[in-house]
Amino acid sequence: MAAVLDIMNPIEVRKAGLRALNRALGYEGTQAFMNQHFKGIGDWTQERHELPNMSFDNLTANLEQLDVRMRAAGRYNN
Repeated sequence: MAAVLDIMNPIEVRKAGLRALNRALGYEGTQAFMNQHFKGIGDWTQERHELPNMSFDNLTANLEQLDVRMRAAGRYNN
């Protein structure tokens, strides 16, 4: 039996959709589908050179701090 999906939670809906796409199309097919339907913004070829040189540990620490600030600001529904 399939798991019940909380359709009011957009994060869970997106995760379930991506899992279904990946099962049906594989990783490369999912990426091709995403590229067809979601337009990126900015100029990645320029912006990638402007990114700070960060270790994985620093990156995850920064993301955890952002998560704490977003939750404190009430930006998450769950």
